[in-house]
Amino acid sequence: MANLDAPSGARPLRHNSGGTIRTKEYKIASGSSTNIFTGDFVKLLNTGYIDVAAAGNRLLGVFAGVKYTASDGTPKFSKYWPASTATLGSEDAIAYVYDDPNIVFAIQGDGADAFTQIGNLTDIVATAGSTTTGQSKMELDTSEIGTGTANLRILGLVDDPKNEWGTNAEQEVLIYEHELNQHIDADGTPGV
Repeated sequence: MANLDAPSGARPLRHNSGGTIRTKEYKIASGSSTNIFTGDFVKLLNTGYIDVAAAGNRLLGVFAGVKYTASDGTPKFSKYWPASTATLGSEDAIAYVYDDPNIVFAIQGDGADAFTQIGNLTDIVATAGSTTTGQSKMELDTSEIGTGTANLRILGLVDDPKNEWGTNAEQEVLIYEHELNQHIDADGTPGV
């Protein structure tokens, strides 16, 4: 049976050490010019705000929604941050992010995957999500799987009878290049 090609970003599966999966609040600047969708990987900017991440960025975690007060005074909770949204009084929006380095995420590969790729590293493919559903369309980059430094470490196949190794397999991953990783080598890359 072929896997369904339906990218939806990353979703938390479990805590690698048995802990509780929860989000932490971060800020998005009023008027920030990038859409951020539920399931998108995000990065921490040197201004203290977050933004959507891309391959090669150190990752903070996975976006899980946002709350803010619209410029007309209406309180909003949304599955995604609409680009260039002005908030009331230019107040910061509050984003919810799964930022624990020990959270195992599920994410679909953008091409063919195999059991032999477990333990390898790869980057993300940052594709624009849906403004209708608020859902991400980020994927795991199957063309970059290897041993060089990258965003994610592949742990295995998501256990689901409708999921199998091959094209568009949904895989379990940990963030390898994590902003909050406490084990950093001298060259600035996460330690193992």
